[in-house]
Amino acid sequence: MSEIVNLTGKKLLVVEDDEMNYIYLSQIFKMIHGDITRAKLGREALELARDNHFDLILMDIQLPDITGNDVTKKIREFNTTVPVIAQTASRSPEETDFSLECGCTDVLVKPFTLNDLSRMIKKYIQ
Repeated sequence: MSEIVNLTGKKLLVVEDDEMNYIYLSQIFKMIHGDITRAKLGREALELARDNHFDLILMDIQLPDITGNDVTKKIREFNTTVPVIAQTASRSPEETDFSLECGCTDVLVKPFTLNDLSRMIKKYIQ
């Protein structure tokens, strides 16, 4: 088991439209002390990212209004430094490559564990 990351004092934007997935993520972030803000829609995520400072964005790729990849492209127009981690159920290398081309920093495949998420976050914030 890897050491669990501690996110005390870190602000994260969780872009997730699915209620059960969000509940799972919120429980994980509660355990690792992450201060999370949720967006259910891509447009909402874009507005929040523009108006706030986040240390990391966890971006669902399949959203009801616009794709997480398109949201990430728009975020990159005004913020090139925030780590954006795509979360997707697709295991396709083409989908992963496309998310990276759109500006995502990395890709986390669902379903993932606390350790998977912790390892990924540790790569980008301390």
